[in-house]
Amino acid sequence: MAKRRILYLPTVSLSRRILSPKAKATLEGLGEVIWNESDENPTAAKLAEMVPGVEAVVTSWGSPAFTPEVLAACDRLKVVGHAAGSVKHLMPKEGYERGILVLSAAPVIADAVAEYTLWAMLSMSLDFYRYDKRMKVERGWREESDGWGHALYGKKVGVIAASMVGRRTIKLLKPFACDVMVYDPYLSEAAAEELGVRKVDLHELMATSDIVTDHAPTTPETHHLLGAEQFRALKDGAIFINTARSWTVDGEALLAELRTGRIRAVLDVFDEEPLPADSPLRGLDNVFLTPHVAGGTTETYMGLVEAIADDMARVFAGEPSQLAVPWEKLSIMA
Repeated sequence: MAKRRILYLPTVSLSRRILSPKAKATLEGLGEVIWNESDENPTAAKLAEMVPGVEAVVTSWGSPAFTPEVLAACDRLKVVGHAAGSVKHLMPKEGYERGILVLSAAPVIADAVAEYTLWAMLSMSLDFYRYDKRMKVERGWREESDGWGHALYGKKVGVIAASMVGRRTIKLLKPFACDVMVYDPYLSEAAAEELGVRKVDLHELMATSDIVTDHAPTTPETHHLLGAEQFRALKDGAIFINTARSWTVDGEALLAELRTGRIRAVLDVFDEEPLPADSPLRGLDNVFLTPHVAGGTTETYMGLVEAIADDMARVFAGEPSQLAVPWEKLSIMA
């Protein structure tokens, strides 16, 4: 009986960051692996030449989408595992209709983003960013006029979207006994009760939260979901955190509110990346900036192919997949 063939598309340089020895061993235990031994991503045309006879494909950042031409060449393909984030444009509906499973390692990234979000809540509430600047840049110490920071414990936290990251953030907040509110049109009351949160409208969330954290996906409905009206509704001293996409935020409206000094923010995503050197955000003391790194840890990256390989092993063993993304969920996913 011929060995199962698995096509691995990530480049050599990317694989140094995402392919652990464990993942490599797991894939090789599933069959004959055809490795990408170059630093070039194949084109869709090249992928169409490579897929005949292949039962599984591992993709990642830079891998081509499965165009109709690629699908036409797939005679044995059962599963595609994306060792990265979004699979929104990876596989057309025709592939799903043929029964090809699409796996996403996004839950691995979501864990890291949720950790970042909890850190942002704690560090901003406690004013750690300000004290760090005082000691390193100003070479000073705490002053009596500084006042004190605030505890996270018991605060009102507004979560925009019960997405993968949103749900993980809610779970991390459990020990802090926060009053967690969620705005998400797709979240049922029963699901909200199961999560231990209150489902509210966007205005109530923005107007009553001590901390607002944005985890909304990029969809037509979420473009500039948060604008001048929403940011003006924030309480004085409120904290806004965005680790999702800048698509959901009217950047000029947020900047205008930040310039008043009455709210604070932690921002990891921007309309233009890298953030321009002359961006006004860089000069605001009430904003903590990071360069789109919320989901990036060593463990996260090394866990991406591991997660895909383990789930492929489940699929080929006839067990339910833990990472499969159904077609009907793509429209509301990041």
